[in-house]
Amino acid sequence: MAETCPNTATKIRCAVVTGGNKGIGFEICKQLASNGIMVVLTCRDITKGLEAVEKLKNSNAKNVVFHRLDLLDSTTMSSLADFIKIHFGTLDILVCIFILPL
Repeated sequence: MAETCPNTATKIRCAVVTGGNKGIGFEICKQLASNGIMVVLTCRDITKGLEAVEKLKNSNAKNVVFHRLDLLDSTTMSSLADFIKIHFGTLDILVCIFILPL
């Protein structure tokens, strides 16, 4: 589900953006990545998330990975927390773009 983050000897700042596959979330991912921050783009739909990462990488925002996250599913939240801990140690920035579906 998640793409592997590049390993480096130096600490990289890590941002998680929920709802990063479109709209303002997508643009926030783009801006953060273009400023050297490693971005974990999250959304519920795996296909849409991976497509968004490809678009970002094609627009020169290279340091973006995808991880599935459904804020109504605690297992995906735990999985994301484990992913961040393993690959980054800590989370530096959290941007929550979330609207509860009706």
